[in-house]
Amino acid sequence: MVASGIHNANLHTARHSAASEMINAGVDLHTAGAVLNHKSAASTKRCAHLATQKLADAVRKIGKKFQPTPTAKAA
Repeated sequence: MVASGIHNANLHTARHSAASEMINAGVDLHTAGAVLNHKSAASTKRCAHLATQKLADAVRKIGKKFQPTPTAKAA
């Protein structure tokens, strides 16, 4: 991977990076695992490292209630 300017990297590192990038971009775990040819979701979970901001966003959602949109009154 020296041609890409990345040193000290290997295929294993590239797969971890790809999994993390997909998960942090909003790709679901099942799809990311299929792209990486993982046999189980557990393998993908180990590979995919969530960005701190994604984790913080998830925590902020705790306790938030669904806010329905107002509907028009029937005539």
